[in-house]
Amino acid sequence: MKMWKNIQINANQVETETGRACLIKMPNGSDFAGYMFWHPAKCVREGKHSAALSIGYTEDWNFKLIKKGNGKYNKFETISEQEISVEDFEEAFNVTNDNIREKKEESYLIVEEPEAKEIKEVEVKESLKNE
Repeated sequence: MKMWKNIQINANQVETETGRACLIKMPNGSDFAGYMFWHPAKCVREGKHSAALSIGYTEDWNFKLIKKGNGKYNKFETISEQEISVEDFEEAFNVTNDNIREKKEESYLIVEEPEAKEIKEVEVKESLKNE
């Protein structure tokens, strides 16, 4: 039986989405900066908060990374491909995953009712009134 794993990523790492797959950018701080990979859309779900996504994968998954060109004529052309294991993938996303925290039910906000203030009678001078 395959064991499923999930890792949290930032939603801004999704380059594009189709009906069947998502193109996800690798973290900039990893050894695979500039690379992207296609992941099935049904394995990409809402994350722990609004700016996070959860990526599902199995322990024997291989991630095929692609790198596109940066120039005027080759920006849609794949210039490099590489396959990485789950361990390399988890290591690359580890910092991102650790930074995404669950929403905590505990709050440090203390709400207190304000004290009622005494309303004073105000007199308006005759010279200030409109006629």
